[in-house]
Amino acid sequence: MPANPPPSGAAVPNRHDARGRHVLDIRFGRIAAVLLIVSAVLTVGGGATAVAATRAGSGATGRAGGSGATFVGELRPEVFGPAVRALLDRRADAIHRHDLPAFLRDIDPADHPFVKAQRAEFDNLAHLPLAEFRYDVDTSARYDTMVAPAIRSRYRGGYRAIAVTVRYRIDGMDTAPVAAPWVPIFAVSDGRVRLAGVVSDPRLPVGAGGQAWETGPIAVVRSTRVVLVLSAGDTARAPEMLRMAEAGLDHVAAVRHGGWAGTVLITAVQDQRVFTTYFAGNADRTDHFAAVAVPYYAAVPDWNRKPAYAATRVVFNPREFSADPSELAHDLTHELAHVAMGPVTGDTTPLWLVEGFAEYVAYKPEQVSGLYPKRALAGFQTGTAPPVDAFYDDGRNYVLAWLACRMIAQRYGEDRLVGLYDAFSGGASPADVIRQVLGVDEATLDGQYVSYVERARGGVLP
Repeated sequence: MPANPPPSGAAVPNRHDARGRHVLDIRFGRIAAVLLIVSAVLTVGGGATAVAATRAGSGATGRAGGSGATFVGELRPEVFGPAVRALLDRRADAIHRHDLPAFLRDIDPADHPFVKAQRAEFDNLAHLPLAEFRYDVDTSARYDTMVAPAIRSRYRGGYRAIAVTVRYRIDGMDTAPVAAPWVPIFAVSDGRVRLAGVVSDPRLPVGAGGQAWETGPIAVVRSTRVVLVLSAGDTARAPEMLRMAEAGLDHVAAVRHGGWAGTVLITAVQDQRVFTTYFAGNADRTDHFAAVAVPYYAAVPDWNRKPAYAATRVVFNPREFSADPSELAHDLTHELAHVAMGPVTGDTTPLWLVEGFAEYVAYKPEQVSGLYPKRALAGFQTGTAPPVDAFYDDGRNYVLAWLACRMIAQRYGEDRLVGLYDAFSGGASPADVIRQVLGVDEATLDGQYVSYVERARGGVLP
């Protein structure tokens, strides 16, 4: 994980393979020139703000089983805050008990489309094998300025858009809860706090709006190590996708023997909006990408400093479902390699190693012709060292990164390639890490790399 994630997320375009398609690996804290997702973090206002109802009093316990309502008279934090927390507790309890009436009781019934969307979200959550699920309010950020005009007009200032962390754990998949951002809008209606909407804005933290339950009706299919989320009615694709995922996990496990959970949640729904979420204001670029690998932490990085790594999810671009199965299998194995290395990937890990390792794992079970690097690198300046600067400016850097990792695995052994990746997580300089793990200096490694690349450019793939 990044040593110190800044209050923004970065979308990093992943590889450009022999087929001309891209995959996306998103890591918080790494800023790339190609695409940047900016999350707005607003300071929290204090003090009394607006009188929003005529009644004041107490009506809920803060847990399901009370009156099911909290009556408030104004939006002062000491009044409004406890009411919101009680509502969220009731909502989480309703999800655990599969109690739809209780879930809907705190939603403003006047907004029929929103009520319908919340019913769908409840059904989706019921399909997921949730071992844990709860909501935590994060007071470090608020998003009132992003509330839609219709809601502003309806509640005349009696609303708040609040940063909420959804912490959940998939049964049999996650070793610890993961944190996802959610920005609900709470408003005072008839003297009680209700859920009135959800903010949707590209400036929100990465992952907001991109969760498996934030889409149309879903179906969940699982195998031993995979939970696969599909659109309802689209389960005919499930057996093949599960087969590819299990095979991909085998390929990754053959290289990365431990240090990760060995399981994965994959979202492959037909709703393009879920995938587009990870591109913020650059939705027009989604056609160039086949999938995203999204790390999650014990807290939302935009709202917390130095959160611990929890898990990495994989999200597919629905426009790529019709691709050749071999392409999808390669893309999935590449992403699963990112999943496996997520616990030790951070800002000190060289990009050529991050992407080159994923390509090395994905290409290892394939028969790659020497014509591939020859054609891909024709006329391209390859440099005298593995690519670092402006890595994502040209997809051919992925080919060079793959060759660098392939050369290291062949010359020093695959275990040392993995050891090199692990060693970079300690924060030592590249020169020290290379000398410690491979026993050579950077100049020697660069010379070996140049020789290997030149042979590959000539059509000879060792």
